[in-house]
Amino acid sequence: MAFLDRFQRLVTRHDDALSFARVGDEDPGRFPTESVWADVVKLYETGLHPAIGLCVLHRGRPVLNRTIGHLLNRPSDEDVGDVATPDTLFSMFSASKIVSAMVVHSIIEQGLLGLDDRMVDYLPELATRGKEAIRIRHLLNHTAGIPNMPREMNIEAAIDAGKLDFRAFRDLRPTHPPGTFAAYAPMTGWVLLAEVVERITGHDLGTELQSRFLDPLGFEHLSYGVSEEDSPRVARHAMTGLPVPSVMSNIFARSIGMPLDRAVELSNSRKFMSAILPSVNVTGTTLEMTRFMQMLLGGGTLDGNQVMLPQTIRRATTEVTKRQFDGTFGFPMRYGLGPMMGGTRFSLFGLGTRGAYGHLGLSAVVVYADPRRKLAVSFLNTGKTMAAPGMLQWAWCLQKIIHAAGVAR
Repeated sequence: MAFLDRFQRLVTRHDDALSFARVGDEDPGRFPTESVWADVVKLYETGLHPAIGLCVLHRGRPVLNRTIGHLLNRPSDEDVGDVATPDTLFSMFSASKIVSAMVVHSIIEQGLLGLDDRMVDYLPELATRGKEAIRIRHLLNHTAGIPNMPREMNIEAAIDAGKLDFRAFRDLRPTHPPGTFAAYAPMTGWVLLAEVVERITGHDLGTELQSRFLDPLGFEHLSYGVSEEDSPRVARHAMTGLPVPSVMSNIFARSIGMPLDRAVELSNSRKFMSAILPSVNVTGTTLEMTRFMQMLLGGGTLDGNQVMLPQTIRRATTEVTKRQFDGTFGFPMRYGLGPMMGGTRFSLFGLGTRGAYGHLGLSAVVVYADPRRKLAVSFLNTGKTMAAPGMLQWAWCLQKIIHAAGVAR
């Protein structure tokens, strides 16, 4: 927290926050890039986010690709660290889930796995206490009924080992019959999906992601964690804003297995960056994450390279749960088979985004594709806050992107 205080003082005493901004390749055309970016700079000036990266593709063209802020890897009063650039690597946190989900869908598309297959047909060790009824689709759309981590599980030791051991879930009992109710599972379902993938293919999820997506699309990163060589390029995270409300703190402790502030601290560690954590540690540049969403928007094709079938993506983004108050966080949510879905009145991607799909990540990371507006967006940051007035500016930035796409039609 002492460093965060120093950082916020530095932000407020710099007259020109744009000295910390960097611009990548852009082709704005009629898209009002500067208007959108001006609001992102205002968000940075709140002091909530030590680094922000925003990339917007409109009709496949990079209309905005910029960063502002610092990596925070060498903080001091005089030097808050290297300036973030479009080549900076950001952790996607829970937005990682949409990448992991598409690996699973690629395996389903190949015929090696079925949405209605029982989880325990691949993981017979877990055929206890009602988990026999869990299907692959339930794990993808958060209706499996096992949103919380086992209380006895040592998450830090598991990360030290490189991945979470699914056998620790043996005694979990679904809180409701699988398939009947959505309760967001930050960790559990994705650990199980990763193990199913490994049992079927003989390779870990990282290897499958590399061969099915990264190599064919020519991506350098967007993998689980980073190599030791690339770790200096990763933007570090900090708790910001007001203290986390106790009700939210308790939810995070149950669902991720540790207090939120400790999870944020751990995310800056080399152990976190070298593990395969399918729900939280996909790491890459804003441009590559946005190009991944553009691939989905393009029906599985990017730059002429087809890596998925259009019908696979259509199924993942149209077979959705009914709108309901999510059993974990209490927000009105709809889930596809992996993605979070947009909406007209309540949406994580901005108002009026029904049909959009993507994912939120801790705590204001958001990636999405909007087919109606032909938008692919990655809005990444390193400030982790649960309560702060400045978050209204974040919401306004999302709405500004939606408005800008309408102006640029």
